[in-house]
Amino acid sequence: MKTKNTKIDRMILYFFNNNINIIYFIIISLLALFIRNEFRGWVTQDYQKFLLPWSEYLESNGGFAGIASGPPNANYPVAYLYILAFLTYLPASYLAKIKVVSVFFDFVSAVFVMLTVRELGGYRKRSIIPLLAYATALLIPTSILNSAAWGQCDSIYTCFLLITLYFLIKEKYPLALIGFGIAFSFKLQAIFFLPVLLLLYFKNKNFSLLHFLFIPATFFLISLPAIIIGKPIDEILNIYINQMQTHQMTVLNFPNMYNFLPDLYRQFAVPGILLTLAILISLYSVILKSTHIILQDSSLIEVSLLTVMICVYTLPSMHERYLFSGDMIAVIYTFIRKDRPYVPLSIWFISLNGYILYLFKFGPLIDYRILAIVYFAIIVVMARDLIYNVHRNILPRKTKISNMYLFR
Repeated sequence: MKTKNTKIDRMILYFFNNNINIIYFIIISLLALFIRNEFRGWVTQDYQKFLLPWSEYLESNGGFAGIASGPPNANYPVAYLYILAFLTYLPASYLAKIKVVSVFFDFVSAVFVMLTVRELGGYRKRSIIPLLAYATALLIPTSILNSAAWGQCDSIYTCFLLITLYFLIKEKYPLALIGFGIAFSFKLQAIFFLPVLLLLYFKNKNFSLLHFLFIPATFFLISLPAIIIGKPIDEILNIYINQMQTHQMTVLNFPNMYNFLPDLYRQFAVPGILLTLAILISLYSVILKSTHIILQDSSLIEVSLLTVMICVYTLPSMHERYLFSGDMIAVIYTFIRKDRPYVPLSIWFISLNGYILYLFKFGPLIDYRILAIVYFAIIVVMARDLIYNVHRNILPRKTKISNMYLFR
């Protein structure tokens, strides 16, 4: 016997059908948060040797006032020291507070991934696709482990790089360059994205060279509080130089080309940097000369991801975490290049392989030299796709298709 829906059933179903996106967003957010919470007590050597001593120094020297004199051996820019100093005034353990900050930026990053996918595909607000991008950004393994287990700040600078990318797509260049300035203020590895900005300037010719002044201006404004309280300017700038000189090794737990070379940093460091420049200049020259390549929308995502991947593959002293911004851009790539699912999957696995070894002392799951070959093959495939304008499996931006609300 068929039972009719009651009035309460109809109310529940009506509410569910009209709010499914909000419900999905809330559920995914909570699940992603609960997953991260399971790693709240995980302690790493980086935390014990660096983040905890820096925090304790700041607390014992007056919080923000302690930035002027230290912390000793701190090799992170003052923008991150501001966060550590602020945390000294809050209750709870430093481990919990530091991880909460990184996790917060995980969620902000996921929001901008969602907005970027929505912008690129012209999806309607009722579409589930941008929300799937949001979920992917929160649930890829490196996104979880980097902040929740490792307590690293890669989610912060990557968040502002994603904001930069979003505003580049929106063609709001001042906001994009301010976003990049903030990203660089948090981490030197944001520099991997600078070539993209230069390429965009020369290729599209739709914003001024003066806009680049937003980058140093943003960096100066962020550094100004530290300068006011007595932090020497040379110490603020030397942080970036010290970061480059901290690890005198060709590669640290990452599958790039240096796995095929002896660990002779002084021999290979400068040639590696010059090789990176040569590869990027060659790639960019082809893009600049090719009239069929238009740097906007999906092609901008592709060249951004490719640039980050080349930098991490050919530059010396790369860590397993230095592809993190590439991991997140690869989420966007997943939704614009549906014909290349193996590309983001390979990128995430390459990063995860190093994370597992560092965090859990397990692995590597696959030998670094094998993954380095896979990594190189992915670079070749992506470069070919970009240069030869291989079909992109995404509907045109802002396309209006009726009766396809779920997917559009």
